Amino acid sequence: MLNRRRFLTLSSLSGLFPSLAFQPGTVAPAPLVISTWKQPKANAAAQAVLDRGGRALDAVEAGVRIPEADPNDTSVGYGGLPDRDGRVTLDACIMDEKGNAGSVTYLEKIMHAISVARAVMEKSPHVMISGEGALAFALAQGLLGKLLTKSGVNTRMYLASTRYSGS
Repeated sequence: MLNRRRFLTLSSLSGLFPSLAFQPGTVAPAPLVISTWKQPKANAAAQAVLDRGGRALDAVEAGVRIPEADPNDTSVGYGGLPDRDGRVTLDACIMDEKGNAGSVTYLEKIMHAISVARAVMEKSPHVMISGEGALAFALAQGLLGKLLTKSGVNTRMYLASTRYSGS
């Protein structure tokens, strides 16, 4: 398996040495999913879309939805920890192969921010929608709201343990 560091090394070397790059008449390598953080389930979901011949855009959304729905992943979605005001707020952005982009920021009560970002890209004239406007847009698109603070997270204890300068 090609790891991310090796992939990036080979990719950058192909710019310096064109003979290392893909050559016409040769078989192109299969699409490859890489991610910044260790997310094997997310990568597997994204790779499954590509293996079926799906679009990279669909693969990205499918992959990101995995950690967004994981109550044990504290970085995003259902398991996300609250911000300094005690709210679980999410951000997401997505871009297609044509350079179209959509994003949401400060989104509350919607587990799959990536799906809202995609809807912004595909179904609105905007590139970014934030806060209450993002929530209203998501609900108008039929994306169901959900209380994102999972049971067992003591928001007060979490906020007391975080340190913000000037607070």
